Amino acid sequence: MKNSKDSKNTYRIRVKSFGDDPEENHKLRARCLQKRCFEAKKAKLIESLLSGGGLQQIIDIGYQVLGNPMFISDMGYNVLAFNKNAVVGDPSWPAAKSEEEFAAYERIKKLNDSGVFERLYSSESPCIEHFDYAPTRWMATKIAINGDNIGHVAVVESNKVFTQMDFELLQWLSRIVANELQKEPIRSGQLAGEFEHFLVGMLEEKIIKAETIKKQGNKLGLKAKKYCCLVTVSPELNTAKRMSLSYQRSIINRILGTEKSILYQNKITVLLLCDRKEALSATAKSKLTEFLTSNQMNAGVSACFSELAGLKDHYNQSIKALELGVSINPKQKLFYYDAYAFYYLLEMAGDQNRLKDFCSGALTDLMDYDQKYQTNYCHNLIIHLQNDGNVTKTAQYFQIHRNSMKYRIKKIEEIMAVSLADSEIKFSLMMSFKLLTYLGDDILLKV
Repeated sequence: MKNSKDSKNTYRIRVKSFGDDPEENHKLRARCLQKRCFEAKKAKLIESLLSGGGLQQIIDIGYQVLGNPMFISDMGYNVLAFNKNAVVGDPSWPAAKSEEEFAAYERIKKLNDSGVFERLYSSESPCIEHFDYAPTRWMATKIAINGDNIGHVAVVESNKVFTQMDFELLQWLSRIVANELQKEPIRSGQLAGEFEHFLVGMLEEKIIKAETIKKQGNKLGLKAKKYCCLVTVSPELNTAKRMSLSYQRSIINRILGTEKSILYQNKITVLLLCDRKEALSATAKSKLTEFLTSNQMNAGVSACFSELAGLKDHYNQSIKALELGVSINPKQKLFYYDAYAFYYLLEMAGDQNRLKDFCSGALTDLMDYDQKYQTNYCHNLIIHLQNDGNVTKTAQYFQIHRNSMKYRIKKIEEIMAVSLADSEIKFSLMMSFKLLTYLGDDILLKV
């Protein structure tokens, strides 16, 4: 083939004919028409970006071009735009109002556990999926800005069957959407708001002046309550199929009844405002613990504080509670700094090898007795101390008569040659148990 220029300065391409082979000529003509169609549709998509009509106009033109309805979602599974005039018989379509919030969470978690999002965000090409709850197939591709995934475009096969051209056009559409999203803020927090900038600024010590912190805190309404508290949530390291942190953040916000949270260093940190030093209600604790367990996550809770200038120190408390809690009590999910402050003191003590020297000699005698006679008095003692020396409560724990418990306590006192009525003795024994807990002593397997 060769190029020729006519008198009107236009260029044409002459293609060599296949002569008497009409089938080949037909195929060639079809390919040329298909290419022309593709270029025309691609140009229409590009025009949707250049026209400045915004995300909604892009997605509406995308519907016209691909012939099937679609929506755009961010990494928190928040819908940024969808074809509002489309009628789709699918429970996950954004216009569906029948789905309860819990059902939506369960569906997204099920999709995540099946590996759908892992496939989607690791692939450079669109993925086609058929979900058990949907009557039709879906095609989706990720949206990325500067190599970072920020969301995806999903198309439902409701009006026409997917074609190879749709596959290629969707890739173009995702690039166009990415360009538009660099101009528009994403609601889910991918582009940080004023609150996020403020908290991160304090955590990274870019905002340190007390006057600035107070003024900005008042502006953001962060002194509406008497106390503040930080809850930092972290996914476990070996989580197989981790859900989007942005989405998990939105669920945690709803559980805790706040929107004051940030994504920082691959963790979710929530600022709670409260009128008393009990930041989490019993209901919130229960729901949060259930969520952490089902999503293989852990949370550290700082002590309450009243001055925002202390936010960095209390953030470190929530992190330290997380680290020590996971190490010492891995079966738990929610760790309070107040419960682990003593262990933090031990960590800072220096020579870890000598810590056992501070263990009570009386407790050592009881441990030796248990080992020699295969008794379990250490377990009885720690439960008794945790119940503040209340014999009745300790007896209820072991489901024995109060007099039987009194006999055990008396026997323990005889073995250790101490009186458990002495507050100094109780303090020394409790500290010794914490030392052994921190050092991972095998005795704790029985407690």
